[in-house]
Amino acid sequence: MNLRKRTSPVLREELVSTTLSCGLPCYAIPKRGFAKKVGIFATRYGSIDLTFTPDGQGMLETPPGIAHFLEHQLFKKAGGEDILMEFGKYGASSNAFTDYCTTAYYFTASGSFEKNLELLTGFVSAPYFEAENVAKEKLIIEQELRMYEDSPDHRLYKNLMGVLYTIHPVRIDIGGEVSDIQKIDRDLLEKCYRMFYNPSNMVLVVAGDLDPEAAFAVAEKTLSVDSFRAQGPIQRHWPTEPAGVKDRVVRAEMAVSRPRVLVGFKDLEPAGTKSLEREIQSSVVLDQLFGRSSEFYTRHYESGLIDDSFSFSYNSEDAFGFSLIGAETDEPEKLAEEILLELHKAKKGKLKQKDLERSKRKRLGKFIRSFDTPDGAAFLIMGCAQRNVDLFQVPQVISKLSAGALERRLREHFDEQNYAVSILSPKKA
Repeated sequence: MNLRKRTSPVLREELVSTTLSCGLPCYAIPKRGFAKKVGIFATRYGSIDLTFTPDGQGMLETPPGIAHFLEHQLFKKAGGEDILMEFGKYGASSNAFTDYCTTAYYFTASGSFEKNLELLTGFVSAPYFEAENVAKEKLIIEQELRMYEDSPDHRLYKNLMGVLYTIHPVRIDIGGEVSDIQKIDRDLLEKCYRMFYNPSNMVLVVAGDLDPEAAFAVAEKTLSVDSFRAQGPIQRHWPTEPAGVKDRVVRAEMAVSRPRVLVGFKDLEPAGTKSLEREIQSSVVLDQLFGRSSEFYTRHYESGLIDDSFSFSYNSEDAFGFSLIGAETDEPEKLAEEILLELHKAKKGKLKQKDLERSKRKRLGKFIRSFDTPDGAAFLIMGCAQRNVDLFQVPQVISKLSAGALERRLREHFDEQNYAVSILSPKKA
């Protein structure tokens, strides 16, 4: 087995990688002295992958929610075997998640690492699709979707995405709607599994006080070339999102104690190879304008317009990017107005150099702290590997940030055509 090793003087970490015989890329970060170990097996397949063309085949369109359905289904095995119970026998906790572009299965454990890794790679690479089982799972997923509808934060976010985007599938809830779930059957699940769950579209990451070569050997044994084969390239089809929004403001009422507001801005162009730079630039701009050291935060915190619930984020993948800014507040319309006014003023002015240096140090510190735990390091590696981002280049990208680049990003991203506001108010008696 050919092991490749890289070290970072800034991170003081070693990254070990290899490619298995089946073509699966594998990564390990040894974390000496940690009791916790983690394994992640992930596919580059998420909720926005609804229309695609398999290599040498015709275009296939699928209903929303199918990536999330597959995540549920892989935990089901013949004979009613409970995979989570199997992990529990070996002292591990296992779970999974689906987001816009990724489905990941993982476990954390302090002992029996190789046995748990064997379980992880084994159950993900050996699906069980049975019509009756699929029908039962539909009922479980429908209950889950209805439960999300009772979450105020989920409703606030879902409503925003539904008006911020007009045609891009990122506007659709990751789990889909109940009506979408009814369209999914065993044959469709099998087609999507065969397409996206293959070595050329997946990654394995392990971290902790472990021997990388021994971990990779377990995966090599479980994921044989005969049963787990790489496929050709997958051509994904995402529509080009137009300028403008579906509605400027969306309002809803729920049984909440205080109103909530969320302001969103969207990018129109895919990031492509510049996704890392765009993500870091956007995050630094947001921190300078709205972070806890900013004039905006101090002024409105002292006035009582915002409290500790105030937050912001930039969320991106190769195919999309959007910013979110919001909080619980007694005056949601006023807070939205103040956010937009702050952005308008910032676009006309210049960013302060001292604020830039502070934000760069903060961003670098946050990145380095991600390696403080095995699971933090493992999930960061997974995300970078799936997006073809060189993990060890992140500190260099941060150090090269300039005021001019950030000002261009500020004007480009926070376009007044491309924002929407979601407001959630207490239900009237």
